[in-house]
Amino acid sequence: MIMNKFPIGFWNYTRTGDLGPEAVKDWADLGMTFALSPEYYDGCDKEAMLGILDACAERDIKVIVSDHRARWWSGETAEECEAQFKAAYEDFGRHPATLGFHIGDEPTTPEKFEAAARANRIQLKIAPELTPHLNFLPYWQGQEESILHAPTFEDWVERFTAESGLKILCYDCYVQMNPEEEGTHQYFTNLRKFAAGAEAAGIEPWTTLLSVGHFRYRVPSEDDLRWQLNTAVASGMKGILWFFVYEREPVSNYRLPPIDEFGERTETFARLSRVNRHFLHQFGDLFLRAEHLGTFHTVKSYGGYPLFEAGKTDDVLTDVTCDQGLAAVVGFFREGGDKYVAVVNNSVKESGLFVLHVPKDTKTFERFTWNRTCVRLKDASWDACYYETDTELCGGDWLAPGQMKVYRIGK
Repeated sequence: MIMNKFPIGFWNYTRTGDLGPEAVKDWADLGMTFALSPEYYDGCDKEAMLGILDACAERDIKVIVSDHRARWWSGETAEECEAQFKAAYEDFGRHPATLGFHIGDEPTTPEKFEAAARANRIQLKIAPELTPHLNFLPYWQGQEESILHAPTFEDWVERFTAESGLKILCYDCYVQMNPEEEGTHQYFTNLRKFAAGAEAAGIEPWTTLLSVGHFRYRVPSEDDLRWQLNTAVASGMKGILWFFVYEREPVSNYRLPPIDEFGERTETFARLSRVNRHFLHQFGDLFLRAEHLGTFHTVKSYGGYPLFEAGKTDDVLTDVTCDQGLAAVVGFFREGGDKYVAVVNNSVKESGLFVLHVPKDTKTFERFTWNRTCVRLKDASWDACYYETDTELCGGDWLAPGQMKVYRIGK
């Protein structure tokens, strides 16, 4: 595990000194367990950055320090890059709030990939206890030939991880907030590809989700925010970033992030806070520890995910249905020897009653509760449904758009 709490953080493009330590209260209120720090350039106030780190340590929020001396372009040679990073590490690397340093964003050429890999190696050489952070572009068909120069995406992840020592595979994808359904397909393609690539390389997959309207992307509603977080986790993501929190000076058609151009909390702040904190309270510890076994879709496959086949996909869960015909994301996980199923309503508009079906002789058929305990569905069906047939136990819950419930099942 990279952290002792499920990683939920955000991209921070403010400059060191723009925000005081009091800003960290906003981060805590948003449910963030880590954050990228303000940008630190030559001439920035070191004490201002240390003040942010101190405030984060007080609230148990980890920080990826965004110091330009840690970037892949910080020097022409390895020796220059190492000297630059050593200076950054001496200033901020030993602080208890520091999780790691940000290397850079979205390399696209062989030269940039090699420089990024070199920067990752240098950081691990000097600070093996930290986690360097490098962010990649989203996947698109043909990327293997155009920029990765590898036979498959998974081959590239394995190769780059071996060359760099990468600990997390992090990327961003926002097309899911486009009005066209093609964006949903691309979103799930990315979840599938990055989860598979990280698994092949033996590292953690992290994704960046959208919390600000811009370009063709809509302003995410609370249903949108919930859907993004839960579908990502049910697809195996082990860390989440939100793009972004601070509007700063208005540009283009960017609008309604959690904190606007006046430094005031927007309606998105309350929505994102609720979504993050709900997830962390109920599911954070479980998914921090759980091993992802696989993910399936029901009714309609997006992004190349396999459809759940009734009676074939799993030896305990025979089917997942919805009385209203809505699609679901069904993720399988293992933790502490137990098998868990995450069921997410894959609609961002409609609620539905989702029902799990298991054989009549199933020994464990339980719901994971708000209080993080497991209760037999038979005893907890007052707010959902439970019934038995001659051959099956059937139980489940009403799910709002993007809502997730987790069940423990076992023979």
